Amino acid sequence: MPINLIQRVQRRAKATVFDLRQRWGPAERDEVLVEQAQRFWAGTDDAKFKSNSHWRDGGVFDGNDHWSRLGREHLGIYQTFAGALPGVRAPRRVVEWGCGGGANAVHFGKLGERFYGVDISQPSLDECANQLTRAGIAGFVPVLVTSDDPHAALRTIDEPCDLLLCTYVFELLPSPAYGLRLLQLFRQLLNDNGLAVIQIKYHTADVRTRARRWAYAENLANNTTYGIDEFWTAAKSCGFRPELIHLVPRQPMVNDGRYAFYALGAS
Repeated sequence: MPINLIQRVQRRAKATVFDLRQRWGPAERDEVLVEQAQRFWAGTDDAKFKSNSHWRDGGVFDGNDHWSRLGREHLGIYQTFAGALPGVRAPRRVVEWGCGGGANAVHFGKLGERFYGVDISQPSLDECANQLTRAGIAGFVPVLVTSDDPHAALRTIDEPCDLLLCTYVFELLPSPAYGLRLLQLFRQLLNDNGLAVIQIKYHTADVRTRARRWAYAENLANNTTYGIDEFWTAAKSCGFRPELIHLVPRQPMVNDGRYAFYALGAS
């Protein structure tokens, strides 16, 4: 049998197994996925750790300006939201949930007096601090949490924030239900006059784009997805006032897509 035919058969078989697992396979319990997530992000052994954590020298960011460009693009989305909404003031306190290697922090850290960077990876918090120091930005407060206790952030962030930023995080969460619990925590962190800018990965009618909820590391950036309207409604139920959406169907800088950015006021 020719090699290319064997490869096609193997790919087809793999796709069939995946399709069966995604459609009818049982979802793993949340506590199992939470533990898998913590184990993955606590270490730096995985070859794609830096890329997935948005470190300046990691994977898709190494040897180009995508790291800086991506952060600037997110800043531009925030500025568009803020400019379109009445009453949005320049933030004094900013919280970024999932700061990673600082791609957003070096831009958003300039906006206010204090920048809280939250992450479940101590190496990423250290790298974020290094990048902010190199950029001459002061006021950084690192906040280390674990997957099973995100509310620990409240012990360090003891004042409401004016801007809460969360990008490239929700698709990495253990499950959609976990994401909604995190939304409730975000509302606790946000000033009553503040703004949250949250990005999710949205699913389509294709079952392959739905939240996986099995084998966390294998399905890394597809663990949690939502329908665009589903997340809007969920945010409202968590105490937010959804205002605007910005869609990015394809993001070439990270070779991925189906991203939706939400501007959420505090209701």
